[in-house]
Amino acid sequence: METIKTILDALFQRRKLDSRLKGFRVFDIWDEAVGTRISRHSQPRGFRDHILWVTVDNSIWMHQLTFLEGQLKEKINQMMGSPLVEKIRFQIGEIHSPSQETSEKASLPVWQEVELDDAVKEDIEKKVAILKDEELKTRLKNLFQKSVQFLNYKAKE
Repeated sequence: METIKTILDALFQRRKLDSRLKGFRVFDIWDEAVGTRISRHSQPRGFRDHILWVTVDNSIWMHQLTFLEGQLKEKINQMMGSPLVEKIRFQIGEIHSPSQETSEKASLPVWQEVELDDAVKEDIEKKVAILKDEELKTRLKNLFQKSVQFLNYKAKE
């Protein structure tokens, strides 16, 4: 009998989502991976084809982080548990730092603000309904929702 992990890994590989989904984790670990000082001046904005796109708030930080690219890649890949990030590309832009008054949603990456329609939510619910482990069901549901949000966001770009 196959384990759920085996089934999910096969599903993700067939749909070529495995590295993309794992790559999303960089949004969660960025602050810890790069440290407070760097994270105040930079934010990950996208991950595609093993390239991490990072927005920095000015040319000085862009120049500095370009020199630190190797160290940043190494630390991020170490924290993610696999060498998913092959290159980091920096671009100057606005950094959205959450203030104390803003909600948690305001600090989400832009793609996570994409609303899912009810049909997609129902479809995801049906797919995870067979699972008995509630924690696994919740985590997998969140993963599927984030995947659809990201793909919908990219389709609109």
